[in-house]
Amino acid sequence: MIAIIANPKARRFSINKLMQIKQIFNESFKKVDIFYTKRPMDGFEIAKKINSSYKIVCSYGGDGTLNEVVNGIVDKDIKLGVLPCGTSDVFALELGLPRNALKCAKRYLKQNYVNVHLGELNNRYFVLMAGVGIDAAAVLDVNHSIKEYSGKLSYILSGIKSVKSFDKLISVKTPFGKKLCYSVIATNAKKYGGNFPIFKKANCFEKNLYVCLFHTKKSLWNMTKTAIFLFFDINSNLHECFFADEISIDTFDIPIQVDGDFAGFSPAKIKASKKCVKVLI
Repeated sequence: MIAIIANPKARRFSINKLMQIKQIFNESFKKVDIFYTKRPMDGFEIAKKINSSYKIVCSYGGDGTLNEVVNGIVDKDIKLGVLPCGTSDVFALELGLPRNALKCAKRYLKQNYVNVHLGELNNRYFVLMAGVGIDAAAVLDVNHSIKEYSGKLSYILSGIKSVKSFDKLISVKTPFGKKLCYSVIATNAKKYGGNFPIFKKANCFEKNLYVCLFHTKKSLWNMTKTAIFLFFDINSNLHECFFADEISIDTFDIPIQVDGDFAGFSPAKIKASKKCVKVLI
């Protein structure tokens, strides 16, 4: 038995492709059910409600929908299928999966899987990353009307605005003492914002978080240099990175994002969870 939780508002959603995916699954599974999300966090509520009835639950949407589904099945022995149709689909790219959901569906008939370690922010799990500060402010300020038509361009525009305007200093409690910065990313994933392997030391198959603190503010050029330094693993006074099991954000009212979706405001505790999810490959 297999369930598909589909987000009709996802950037590349196609009802025709979804029906083709169902047809592919019908060849190997006795029962294939589709559930549609209508509002934020529906993916979580649906997954939590059905998680005792299916051996495989698939997410047909973007990374945000995937995050909701993961949080709804995390305590169950269920395999997760990623059927990407979002704006960036970073998690699919991280695992080397095609961004074509039909191709993914065909691969999943073999039911091969890997264990992916999860991160946790204030009791919410994530498969990719949690961000506090500049990138979370960008997620919060995304114009969803523009996103619907232009996809990644909406994030780029919002990101430029946030880099130029965000100037709140963040206090971070780390295993190496308290540190101050303007943005924090705690990640399981090498890739960020698409197929860009910026955090090359991160590894979603191990229980740890790769934490990056950004010390620059209101400078698009400095932020660009920081991304280049990270890509080539070059040290600089613009950033610092380290592995940690847990960090805490002590400053209040700083925006937070998990897996590319806005997730509230600090304070926050971010940690490497002991829990894994079985992801079909």
